[in-house]
Amino acid sequence: MKQCVVLMMAFLCVHGAPVDVLTPGSCQDAVASGAAAEAMNKINLDRTEGYVFSLDRLTNVHYMKHGESGIVFYLTFDVLETKCHVISKKNWKNCEIRNPEEYPVYGQCKAVMYMNRVHRVTRLYKYSCTVRQVPASKIRERCPDCPVQLPEDHEAALKTVKMGMEKYNKESALANYFAPLNITKLDFGRFYSVEFTIQETVCSSKTNIADVSKCEVMGCKFAHKGFCKVSHSVTVTGEENLSVQCEIFEPETAEEEKKKHLIGVRRPDGMVNVLPPVDKPMTLPSFPDKPAAGPEQPSTLPFHPDPQIPGQREPAIHPFPNGMSPECPAQSNIQNGLLKQIISEDPLFKPTV
Repeated sequence: MKQCVVLMMAFLCVHGAPVDVLTPGSCQDAVASGAAAEAMNKINLDRTEGYVFSLDRLTNVHYMKHGESGIVFYLTFDVLETKCHVISKKNWKNCEIRNPEEYPVYGQCKAVMYMNRVHRVTRLYKYSCTVRQVPASKIRERCPDCPVQLPEDHEAALKTVKMGMEKYNKESALANYFAPLNITKLDFGRFYSVEFTIQETVCSSKTNIADVSKCEVMGCKFAHKGFCKVSHSVTVTGEENLSVQCEIFEPETAEEEKKKHLIGVRRPDGMVNVLPPVDKPMTLPSFPDKPAAGPEQPSTLPFHPDPQIPGQREPAIHPFPNGMSPECPAQSNIQNGLLKQIISEDPLFKPTV
């Protein structure tokens, strides 16, 4: 018996700490910060609605060693909304964060991220983001002359989108006409400002412009999509001013996704919960990372072969840890006083020990 104990101690000394054990990490650690940055990018790429989120800071980190060179990170980080729509597929680092007077959205994401630098594998297994908009009342207190946000189905929004779409189809040199998809933002100040997504139709640009409303959108696999910003104003003399800016994006290539599917790489299990502003009533049946159906179970089989690393198994993804790492959170990069105050006072996103 004594000999067995000695052998076990020798084994641990040679191979180090046990793998597949969750350990508190540091929000100052460069590797953990890199994992969060990569997770943020993968979350945005997985989303199909809304605007790109930007990583502000890490607020909690746990990690689990897997194999000789792999690490599974359990990350919690604060996010801010940018001006880029997710259909652009832009990296969050290349997107501008909204100003406080633009009714910004803020929140927090939790993500399980696997990284293996030796094999150059990064894999997002699951994520859950909870976000909400800065209260309009707070913005009006600081800036009474700032534009007012209106609902997307407002009559002015529909009219402005129609005018903007007609102008763009007439003036663009693209082969086909485009049609509006979703209105994403409407503000009214000195003029109406509308943001919306568009998609290529099957109608050639030589089609009579009056028949555009009858054009069907092209299949998603081949169609170009775009993001437009239109402003519309009427002067005291009745003169109308219409400005249209659209950015068109290339069709999504299915080849990379097809390769991943063939080797068994699955899309991450993710969701984004949009809550009302903090000064509005809210009802949550359960926290996004704690389903009401009962205790969360590991989502990956312990001995499932890794689809990208021959001879290795995928990690078992454990329930998200409740504890707070003693070396967290990191310092926030937010400079604006109003936004910093609102986030710090929001009880939903305060770090808990």
